[in-house]
Amino acid sequence: MDNATCLETSTAQYSTQFRFEEHAVSNFSYQVGGRAEIVSLNLGEDKSIGKPLNKTEYEFYETAVKSLPCNLQDYIPCYRGVVEIKNGKPATLQRLRTKRKGCYIVLEDVTSTFKKPSIMDLKMGTRQFSDTMPPEKIARKKKRSLMTTSNELGVRVAGIRSYNSTESCGHYHMDKMQGRELTTDSIQSAFRMFFFDGNELHVAAIERILQKLRNIIELIKLCDSVRLYCCSLLLVYESDKTAKLNYKTDIRIIDFAEFQTQSGDGVRYDGPDEGFLRGLESLVRLLGNLVGAQRKEGLV
Repeated sequence: MDNATCLETSTAQYSTQFRFEEHAVSNFSYQVGGRAEIVSLNLGEDKSIGKPLNKTEYEFYETAVKSLPCNLQDYIPCYRGVVEIKNGKPATLQRLRTKRKGCYIVLEDVTSTFKKPSIMDLKMGTRQFSDTMPPEKIARKKKRSLMTTSNELGVRVAGIRSYNSTESCGHYHMDKMQGRELTTDSIQSAFRMFFFDGNELHVAAIERILQKLRNIIELIKLCDSVRLYCCSLLLVYESDKTAKLNYKTDIRIIDFAEFQTQSGDGVRYDGPDEGFLRGLESLVRLLGNLVGAQRKEGLV
């Protein structure tokens, strides 16, 4: 046990404990969006990620998620508890860009079952703020929404990393700043580049993701009072054509730091999150356009 690094909680509030082997904490190479730096946590056979603990997100995973439709929980990362990095630093820990002491929410690494995952992070909804934010931050968020595709489409590209043989590095990249520059017309090309590997468009992957999006839409409609403010949608598909799970896909709703079921004055919301639904419906239309164009050209 001398070579192990203990990641545990030091307060009664967060009681989950794990024992990790040395070098269990490292940079997470597949993060394409979000401000908080994600770390990779090696729990043996269960590959996990850790993200800095936010009280609202912690409460979501501990309690609120259980009130959602069971089938919708399939589209949310599996929650594995909370840890605190302490009692020593693995060598990999010293190379992280930001300080890593403190509590982390531990979630499943949804990319771990992919050989070559192509990943897209989408900021969802027409409203990008919660009632608990400071007024100046709310004003900034409102302005950003009005100036990007979030306002009209309910979706904005926060990051892309996809395999593409025509790129010098072998990947196509788009960061959140480039995503904010997209318009309601040019965002279509971003989705095409995400599913294009340099030779062909992964139509089978698009069709599987479309099916899952339609399922999520029906499930979100059942979520009365739930507001997924500032949540993102993570799209993943298998880019390795030699893999047996060719065109394997996954979709997860992530980032619940601004999750709400009632307004700032305590009034419970009525009905589903229409802004989030608009984003999902926009995605169905945009991806459907890609498949339709391929069929028109006789390529599928």
